[in-house]
Amino acid sequence: MIKVLIVDDDNLVRKGLMSILPWEQYNMEVVGEAKNGEKALAFLASNQVDLLLTDLAMPVMSGMELMRIVRKQYPHIFIVVLTLHQDFEYIQECLRLGAIDYIAKVEMEQENFGEVMLRVKARIMEEQLKNGSSFESGEVRSKEAAMFYDVTTETSLHSINENMLSELKKRGQALGWVHRASEFERFLEDLQNMQLPPAKLTSFLHSQLMAWDRVYASVTEKQIEPPDKFHSWLEVKEWLYGVRELLVDAIGKAQYSEEVKDCIARAVQAMHDELAGSVHASEMAKRVNMSRSYFSQCFKDLIGMTFNEYLRHIRMEKAKDYLQYTQKTIQWITENTGYTDQKYFSRVFHEKTGMLPSEYRQATQSVVRLSE
Repeated sequence: MIKVLIVDDDNLVRKGLMSILPWEQYNMEVVGEAKNGEKALAFLASNQVDLLLTDLAMPVMSGMELMRIVRKQYPHIFIVVLTLHQDFEYIQECLRLGAIDYIAKVEMEQENFGEVMLRVKARIMEEQLKNGSSFESGEVRSKEAAMFYDVTTETSLHSINENMLSELKKRGQALGWVHRASEFERFLEDLQNMQLPPAKLTSFLHSQLMAWDRVYASVTEKQIEPPDKFHSWLEVKEWLYGVRELLVDAIGKAQYSEEVKDCIARAVQAMHDELAGSVHASEMAKRVNMSRSYFSQCFKDLIGMTFNEYLRHIRMEKAKDYLQYTQKTIQWITENTGYTDQKYFSRVFHEKTGMLPSEYRQATQSVVRLSE
């Protein structure tokens, strides 16, 4: 569990962040709050903190000064800046001081709270993957890895090849292993041979799950249970086998070859990636080297909807997120969900939800305000 300290001179902002953001869903826990840098340092002196979320403009001690001190005294703590400033040079200074990300306060009104949390969690994972950070010494980590993989300590002390890890990450996110047993076994073998420290391995799997879950949730409207803490490589293998079974059930049927299933999985991922653009079945079929008619047949059989039905479904789901969690205009949402005509978008949305976009926004955002 990532322990979080929130620092802001505005009590309402602190309470709002503590209550409205889905901390537990992203394996985070708010363990404290402080109204300025001095109070924050006092808290850090006697409490464990992994993530510091701090405002910049505060009395007594500013966020900038707090960051400088934390970087020296608590280098393991990740820092995310909460700011009103969106000036590029100002943001660059924060990043130079060691912040892994920043959240403009207007984002809390304009973005899906889950997207903000996902971005922060992803940045933490990236940093952990980059430097292998955990909160223990190298000796402890090496012994832990030796026990985890059931190997000698000397074997587990090898250095991590970041290029190989990056390549493994790409292979995992490509989803080819979902339908190809041999590729899945190679993925498992290569991941085991990397012998990542347990904390780094868990971070790697969390980063992979973000890509896997996007495809799985779009078909099933459910999420894959994320890993908490593994005690051995055997537990990792069992969890990955379970994930593969879930993905096969969601996007695969036995009557099609592994190659066909792989093509459809790649098409689904591309549809999510390019949601705001012009997405056509004919172009997607060419991209995955299938004929238009066969592609359409396979897509419907494997996904349970036609290509256009599925495209409309994920566009409407994204539109609902924008309407509920942002203040973007209807025209902006229209364009960023792949539509060119606002009236047509509104008609499609009404057919899907029974409400006009403006009505849906009013209904859902009033619920959000009541929960604050």
